Amino acid sequence: MKKRLVSVMLVSALLVSGLAGCSLAEQTAQQQEKEQEGSADGKVELEFFNGKVEGEAVFNEVIEMFEEENPDITVKQSAPADAETVLFTRVSTGDVPDIMTVYPAETAYHTMMDDGVYLDLSEEEWLHRASDQALEYSSWNGKYYAMPFAMNSFGIYCNDAMFEEAGLEFPTTWDELMDVCEAFTAKGITPFTFADKDPGLLSQEGERLIGIVKNDVYKDCETVGTTDASFTDEDMPYFREMAEAVLKTREYAGDTLSFGPEQAAADFANGKYPMYVAITSKYTVIAQNNPDLKFTMVPYPNPVSNEQTLPINIDIAYGISSDCPHPEEAKMFLEFLSRPEVYQIIADKEGTPPVIEGVEYNIEPLKPIKEAIDSGKTFLTMVNFWPSGWRSEWSVYLQQLISDKDVENFLTETDRICKEKYTQE
Repeated sequence: MKKRLVSVMLVSALLVSGLAGCSLAEQTAQQQEKEQEGSADGKVELEFFNGKVEGEAVFNEVIEMFEEENPDITVKQSAPADAETVLFTRVSTGDVPDIMTVYPAETAYHTMMDDGVYLDLSEEEWLHRASDQALEYSSWNGKYYAMPFAMNSFGIYCNDAMFEEAGLEFPTTWDELMDVCEAFTAKGITPFTFADKDPGLLSQEGERLIGIVKNDVYKDCETVGTTDASFTDEDMPYFREMAEAVLKTREYAGDTLSFGPEQAAADFANGKYPMYVAITSKYTVIAQNNPDLKFTMVPYPNPVSNEQTLPINIDIAYGISSDCPHPEEAKMFLEFLSRPEVYQIIADKEGTPPVIEGVEYNIEPLKPIKEAIDSGKTFLTMVNFWPSGWRSEWSVYLQQLISDKDVENFLTETDRICKEKYTQE
């Protein structure tokens, strides 16, 4: 199958990995090899490429259940670090996994859908085990190329005991958050930890925070990207407000650029800091570091108003390669995962709020986030609207902002990235 794969993000992934692609002969050989795949005993073998490395263990547990029910099928899970770069590289070189993680609302994946990478699942009845909202976010050009399973969000993890000992309530507004920071500081406690050493997680925070400031700021991004408008203009204060909020929270943290996600999550889990800003999928990492920790995740307050909305994205979804040599068996696996009694097992251990009807959400620390999602006061994160590569390039200047605190330079570079990316579309 011919695939254009012109997405800037895919090209970036190739550059990062140092691969320049492979010849048509190599791609043909790879495909022939996949078509001949099978274990020595004649079983069908499927590769399950899972971008949710935090959930690798529970998915292995469910894979064993599937194989017991389907003894003629073997599923091999791969869950590499930096999974998205690995996936983009493999797709670009023709080595497409049979079943793979998809972020069905994001631009780069729309490109791959248009290029025929994924099998159309629109006629599968089990697709509708997902909520209407999740299916709405997963649709592209009237079709479904992925089955959504869970929806992530973003907020502040709070250490229950540290808040209780300090006599503090969880913050619900920006002013309350600042009061909490001052109260912890007065007691000699550093309020926050951040994983700013990881540019991807930092840009993820920035992308969600700018949406909290203005839910439809992607429209302003398009205006700046296609006209002479600028985020330094008085009538477009949104990125300035976001940048100032980022810097303000760092005043209540240590040397955040020295900490990656593993260190930040471990420090929070072990009671070094009372608050940790991250996405919902970090629940698993925190719980693994300290299973006895009592903690609660609350929505990140709006820094410019009391109007609170929650950023969301389809975080766990899987599609099937259009070149998969065993598409029916691959569909059987997705159907199995989508059974409420099966996905309940994953939801109870992985933690990301599920969208499968009939699955109960039993993750106590994240229940406030699930309630906020269910309230409908949500918005899709900006990565679903920005041109490919926008967020990844922007991450460099978010790190620079934290380092030099130069808001004007940050706005200048945000303008430049915006104009360049929209020109490339």
